[in-house]
Amino acid sequence: MENVNEEVGAQIINKPFEFTGKAGEFFAIWIVNVALTILTLGIYSAWAKVRTNQYFYGNTLLDGTSFRYTANPKQILKGRIIAFVVFMLYFAASSVSPIFGAGAFFVLMLLVPAFLVMSMAFRLKNSVYRNVRFNFNKDFSGVYKIFAIPVVVMSAYIFVVSQFQESIASGAEAKPEFPVFVFVLLGLIALMAPWWEYMITNFRVKHAKYGDAGFSFSATTKNYYWLYIKLVLVLIAFSALIGLSVAGISALFKPETADPSEMMKYMPILMVVIIVPFYLWLFAYMATKRTNLLYNNIDIAGHKTQSELKTGYMMYLYFTNTLGMLLTLGLLMPWAKIRTARYRASVTSVNVAGDLSQFVVVQTDKQSALGEEMGEMFDMDLGF
Repeated sequence: MENVNEEVGAQIINKPFEFTGKAGEFFAIWIVNVALTILTLGIYSAWAKVRTNQYFYGNTLLDGTSFRYTANPKQILKGRIIAFVVFMLYFAASSVSPIFGAGAFFVLMLLVPAFLVMSMAFRLKNSVYRNVRFNFNKDFSGVYKIFAIPVVVMSAYIFVVSQFQESIASGAEAKPEFPVFVFVLLGLIALMAPWWEYMITNFRVKHAKYGDAGFSFSATTKNYYWLYIKLVLVLIAFSALIGLSVAGISALFKPETADPSEMMKYMPILMVVIIVPFYLWLFAYMATKRTNLLYNNIDIAGHKTQSELKTGYMMYLYFTNTLGMLLTLGLLMPWAKIRTARYRASVTSVNVAGDLSQFVVVQTDKQSALGEEMGEMFDMDLGF
């Protein structure tokens, strides 16, 4: 159902996303993908990725029209082969000498910003809606400027820690300033985290395009710092709760007769009742708040996206999905993915101002899949 609102004399129509995928349909695709990937020693994984994305894109609708994923599996396979070769070279260098390994790691880190740009360009170029392609401005110099400060700080931290460890290993007396440097650099990393996330997100959004229309991002660093400040406050409150719980368990035993082994029997109860649910809630909280913050601040040619994910329901999904997959040894994974995608689509919408058909088709050059596949090989989340 479309919700119509009047804003400053202009008609704003809220068009929700829909997801029409079914667990049974996707299970048939998923089980074939798994079987053929195993039989071909991983070669078919490129085709499996395309089939999976085509199913989810094709069943995601906006204003009655579905999205399309147009990547070529052979292009993805080439990227994965190159990524695998680079990984093996890095592993070989690390095996030969820690110095070679550190050098290879440094070179790899220098390439990460380029992988980010290549990955985003590949994913968006192969995403189509109403025969109009998405695109990504390959601003390599811009992304390297964003990475410059964090790379310097992280490199300094790794260097100081390695020097501290070498001093301990050699038996020499560690320089007293080492621990100070470590804590200072850790503090800088922690303080930079919200800024870093904002800068990367801002770069991704503002360099994305749909046809000839660019995206804008209205969130600020203040929004991201406030998100993490609330997270820290929650962690402090949780630590206090754990402390009170441990104190309560200790109070059950008389100090003179207290047996540590008897007290430890209560720890599994503490884990099940408090710690595990808390971390599950924390994961759901961060996932929902970050997603909502992202999509509630995106605008394209006056059309604004909107996300209303709820932490409680996401926690329920995570818990039931994980439980279902554990009880079925992974066979319910398609069911878990489908129900998660359906919920995400149901609370995501676009406040449309005008006509969605106004965008101009812009032809884009072929983009290598190497960036995305390098990201997957080294477990880097380089996409939205």
